[in-house]
Amino acid sequence: MFGTFYFNKTRLRYLKAAITAIATYRPDGKDAAYVQTQITGLDTRQATFVDADQTLSLARGEFHERVGEGHKLCVKIYPIMKSRFRDDVGSSEAIGRLPSNDQTPDETKTRMKETSALWVKLPLLSDPPNPPAVFLPWPGMTQAVFETARVAIDTEELAVTNASAPYELAQGDLNKAVGAADVFVTQATIQGRAQFDPGTPERDVIDRIPTEPAAQAPGKAVISAATSPAAGQIEVTYDAPHGTSWDVLLKAPGAPDYVVAVSDTIEKTATLTGLAAGTYEVEVRGRNSRGEGPVSDPSSVVVG
Repeated sequence: MFGTFYFNKTRLRYLKAAITAIATYRPDGKDAAYVQTQITGLDTRQATFVDADQTLSLARGEFHERVGEGHKLCVKIYPIMKSRFRDDVGSSEAIGRLPSNDQTPDETKTRMKETSALWVKLPLLSDPPNPPAVFLPWPGMTQAVFETARVAIDTEELAVTNASAPYELAQGDLNKAVGAADVFVTQATIQGRAQFDPGTPERDVIDRIPTEPAAQAPGKAVISAATSPAAGQIEVTYDAPHGTSWDVLLKAPGAPDYVVAVSDTIEKTATLTGLAAGTYEVEVRGRNSRGEGPVSDPSSVVVG
């Protein structure tokens, strides 16, 4: 899903740049501000979907954890129960009919339910001179504790159910927005190519709008130029095979790590300003709908 999302978001950004650069280009009568609302809308819907997805994943994780705990309890308790009541024919037969091969959450729930139901029906154990006592597999493991573990599975399963509906809604909303963006950019590209002749500067800008998702992840980025044109500035020019956007990474003098100075730009030249004097290291990495590519070799730039 996110490959299609990032592809169409990138297309919208290229379209916005084209509308900004060409005063007479207004596909469907829309301006750059309108395109930005589409980009913002995609980001909002993606954030909502990611939040819903994380909530559902956590709920599923808790549910499966509780199921695993319930299964382990059944595996431990069953042979103890069977051994303790080996001399009671009726109890032994009832215990033998308990499910003992649960492979799915539903089977574990059934096994726990039947085990808990039988537990309260088992006769009191007597071992003279001790008084009769209820079945206790080990100290602290009462039927009430076991039942609490069983109910916990139902509680977590309900949490999964409650988280599923927002997830489905968020997924549908995101898919709808991505589809609408795809149609809008496709039609805008058709209109631009009809409006501007091949070979014109306007047509070159229109033709930069991606029409197909990337066939492969970006190759290693290459910095073709990195200079300091003025005090406190760095200008870097770069490219990457199959890249449709780029990150510019900067390591300040004496700093241990690179930081992202420019994120996900569709321009192949970036100007960094407000820098203190010193020697900086610059790297670039390409992006497309299939992910990030390898970073470039570093370039050193002395800022005056």
